[in-house]
Amino acid sequence: MSDDGAAVQVLAGRVLGIPETWKVPTGYPDSLALAAIDSVFSLQSRYSAVESILRRYRQARRGEGAEPEHDSGPELLAFIERGGGPEQVVDTFNRSIAPGTGRGRQGQVLKVSALVAGVSALEEVGITSAADLRGASDSTLAAAQRAWRGVRGLGLASWDYLLMHVGTEGVKADTMIRRFVTRAVGESVRVSDIRARAAVKDAAASMGVSERVLDHRIWRYESGRD
Repeated sequence: MSDDGAAVQVLAGRVLGIPETWKVPTGYPDSLALAAIDSVFSLQSRYSAVESILRRYRQARRGEGAEPEHDSGPELLAFIERGGGPEQVVDTFNRSIAPGTGRGRQGQVLKVSALVAGVSALEEVGITSAADLRGASDSTLAAAQRAWRGVRGLGLASWDYLLMHVGTEGVKADTMIRRFVTRAVGESVRVSDIRARAAVKDAAASMGVSERVLDHRIWRYESGRD
């Protein structure tokens, strides 16, 4: 195990409690739509805002007689199109800006616009459902990752989170995870997403726990949920 992984394991043992008490994230195993919404709108946001968006989307879809827990990517895109497009569905979503798009000549990108672009890109490589993503071959998954991360505002953390939401193993190196790893390894400057991701993966393997579960436990701890 790497030194970083060992440091994360030590801090986890000190502050996270015993693994048997950790909550298992449920995700959205049958809804690529909900998984994508969560993975995009969670970026650099309070999760209470994401919960509000998910609640409004669920209510709107159930009002149409649909079941959002089974919504595909194309069904999400069709819902947004019926609402008039990304600029017109802000009552259901919001006007938050995708990370890294606030400056430059290309201008800001609404998260809902990044969501549409990301889900559309997945559809172009044959991914339209949560099951498609879980069952994708290595080559298809690589193409899907390139397509998703090719969208302005969507990076590694959102991709990892998307995969985890549909039920695959992984670690999303978001602000919370990077902060925890930075403290564990004793750095004065926040560690990179790649370093944080690798450290948590190493620690999970050494501890004999699921990467998703350790990631989720760290996220809950760092966000003050328990």
